[in-house]
Amino acid sequence: MDFKPEAVRVEMLGGFSVRVGSRAIGQSEWRLKKAAALTKLLALAPDHRLHREQVMEALWPHLESRAASNNLRRTLHAAQKALDPAASSRYLASEQGWLAPPEPSPTPSPAESKR
Repeated sequence: MDFKPEAVRVEMLGGFSVRVGSRAIGQSEWRLKKAAALTKLLALAPDHRLHREQVMEALWPHLESRAASNNLRRTLHAAQKALDPAASSRYLASEQGWLAPPEPSPTPSPAESKR
């Protein structure tokens, strides 16, 4: 069964809130404050993509690279779980150093569907 992602809506004017489909993510679901901060950064970024180095510099400017990288790994996991507790990588992924929503699976053409 294919997964069709639901819309993710991030609001930052008048307070921070996130909805995935009809599900509102409550403050308590953001296990780490930095997970919410990561979501905000990506919501504001062009194409909702940032390189991991940009994120580490924004969230942990005073830490060494290794410590910031460890923090990013934990923060990314917490953000993924908040966005989708069932399958944490459906809405936020890390690929080749970039953090972004995963690329959608290509939709088969009608000719390919008949095969």
